[in-house]
Parts: sequence; C-alpha cells; structure tokens
Amino acid sequence: MRLSTALFHQNSVNNILDQQSRLSRLQGQIASGRRIVQPSDDPAGTAQILRLTQTIEVTTQFQRNVDIANNRLSLEETTLEAVQNSMTRIRELALQANNSTLTHTDRVAVAQEVRQRLDELVSLANTRDANDEYLFSGFQANTRPFTRNPDGSFAYNGDQGQRFLQISSGRQIADGDTGSDLFMNIETGNGTFQVRDNANNTGSGVIDPGQLLDPSLWVPDDYTITFVTNANGNRGYNVIGANVGQIIPPLPQNPVNDAPDFSSDAAISFNGIEVSIEGLPDVGDTFIVSPGVKQDVFTTVNNLATAMEGGGVSGGDAHIFNAISHAIVDLDNAYDNVLEHRTDIGGRLNSLDDQRDINQTFLIDLESTLSGTRDLDLVAAISELQQRAGALEAAQAAFSRIARLSLFEFL
Repeated sequence: MRLSTALFHQNSVNNILDQQSRLSRLQGQIASGRRIVQPSDDPAGTAQILRLTQTIEVTTQFQRNVDIANNRLSLEETTLEAVQNSMTRIRELALQANNSTLTHTDRVAVAQEVRQRLDELVSLANTRDANDEYLFSGFQANTRPFTRNPDGSFAYNGDQGQRFLQISSGRQIADGDTGSDLFMNIETGNGTFQVRDNANNTGSGVIDPGQLLDPSLWVPDDYTITFVTNANGNRGYNVIGANVGQIIPPLPQNPVNDAPDFSSDAAISFNGIEVSIEGLPDVGDTFIVSPGVKQDVFTTVNNLATAMEGGGVSGGDAHIFNAISHAIVDLDNAYDNVLEHRTDIGGRLNSLDDQRDINQTFLIDLESTLSGTRDLDLVAAISELQQRAGALEAAQAAFSRIARLSLFEFL
C-alpha cells in the first residue's frame, strides 16, 4: 500500500498530538491530585463522587446539629441544676419556718430570703442561650417566657412547641423543653388529691397530704371534714362530699350524733384514700379534701412566703403550719418534675454523644471511599508521565528522520 506524503505527515502529527494530549491530561491530574479532573474522564466515577460529596455534606450538617443540640441541652441541664439547688434551699427555709419556736419577726426574715429565691427562680426560667434566644419559650424564642401579673400571679408567654433537630438520616432529637412543662403544670398535693384547712379554724389541727390507697374506690369530689361534738360528748368528725353526700358516718346515721371519735394523728379513711390530722381541732373547724390541680412553682413559692409573713402561731391557730406544710409538698412535686426532666436531658445528651461517634465513623468511611474514587495514585501517574514523555520524544525523533526520506534526495 502506498501512502502519500501528505497522509504520512498528517498521521505523524496526529500521533504526536495524541501523545501531547495524554501528557497534558496527566499533568492536570498530577497538579490537582485528582484522577477525575473533568466528568468526561470517568462519567460513572463522577456520578459516584457527586453522591458521596452530597452525603458527606449532609452528614456534616448532622454533626453541626448534634453540636447545637448538645450546647442547648447542656445549658438547660446546668440551668435546671441551679433551679433544683434553689428549690432545695427554699425547702430548708420552709422547714425552718415550720417551727413554733420562731417568732413572727423571725419568720418574716426567713420569708425575705424565700422571696429572693423566688426572683432567682424566675430569672433562671428566663435564661437565654448563646443566640440570645429564650431557652424555655418553645417556638417563641424571642418572647420572654415568664412574667408576673399585676395581681401577683405568674404568666407563661411561650407556647408548647418543642424544637427538634435532625441528627441522622432517620433520627431527630429535642433540643430543649418548654417552660410550661417544667415550671407551670405541676401537680398539687399528692398527685391525686390535695388538702387544705379553713382559714377560720381556731384549733391546732394540721392535716397531712394524705395518700391514695385504692384508685378504684376514689371518687373525685370536694369533701369536707367537719369537727363536732358527738352524742358521747367526745370530739368527733364527719365527712360529706359536695356531690356524693355523707360518707362518714355512713347513711342513715346522723352526721353529728353518730360522728366517730377523733384521735390525733389517726387515719381518716374513705373512698380509697386516707388522711390524718395532728393536733386538736376545735368544734366547727373544717378541712377540705379535693381533686388535685395544676399550679406553677412560682405561685407555690409565693404562697409559702405569704404564709410565713402572715403571723405567728398562738393557741389553736395552726393555719400557718398547714400552709407551709402544703407548700412543702407542692415544692417537692416541682422538684421531682425538674428531676424527671433532667434525667431525660441526661439521656438525650448521652444519645447525642453516641450519634456523634456514629456520624464521625460514617464520615471517615465516606471520605475514604471518596478518596479512592476521586484521588490520583501519584506514583503510578508520574511513572506513566515519564513513559508517555519518552514515547512522545521517540515519536518526534522518528518523524524528524522519516520526514527527510524522499526520492528527491536521490536525484
């Protein structure tokens, strides 16, 4: 087969250009450190790189969310620890004030510290995070959660929203709790019912919080325990429900004449519950047993301080003792509620630590796979560059020599 001189030159130039193109691509790969510099180098590999890069970016965002949630929950845990410390001190002050040896002046002095602690609790409940957002306002992060009304009551201005952060492809975690759950909706009494004395009582009777013995027998109602003189001339009592009617003594017995004798600190049992009254109530004194309600911790502390400021105990006036005793029970309920949330927060913090480790391991695996797909083997690439450079030089030398071969050289 005969080749024209033009075709020979064209083929030689094409071969040299092809070698130069390969050398140029190798130089680009070595300079970037990447096996795939442009999609045409490896379309399938490019698609895999895009998927891996996107997954790495998403997982990195999950890690940032883990850090955000960890910071907020750590701040909340620290804040609630301070809340519990304040409650513990308030309880100590309540026990100190619940003592007949204290004078009215002594009790007022104790109440002053209680009110300082109340201000501290409100301040802690209005804590802000690093972004200057309120920690316990729910979704209303820029709204001050707790304020005091002109009548002395306390208002929650946030909502019930609980923010969740995505910490993995299939998992979210709450980064906080609402102030309503933490400070407002606290059970009063023993969680089933509450007790209180009549402010006009003149005896020395102090009623305990009571306990639920049989939930199946409990009938929610407002029960009044009234002290009377029975037919035997003894101090007796009857129990009458606002809706269910006379309970003790059972009908058809007379509520006064047939009233059972009262014994200090002895159990008074009815409808699946029991309470006891210490001291000696006067005839006509009454105590109320009613279903428990929800109350905020700030009102509980405020009521405690008010009771301490209300006057000393003399003779049969045990109203202040009843008020302090009931405030202690309600304060314990608030403390337990905060403790329960702290326990839950601790679980979430541990879960975040585990998820951070999982995400980090996943990121390492993704980065390794991405490197294997995208990065260049520099040793192999430099060796190939040297080979192709030698081939290019040989092609150029061969073309230089062969290009001079012509019949005209022999004429």
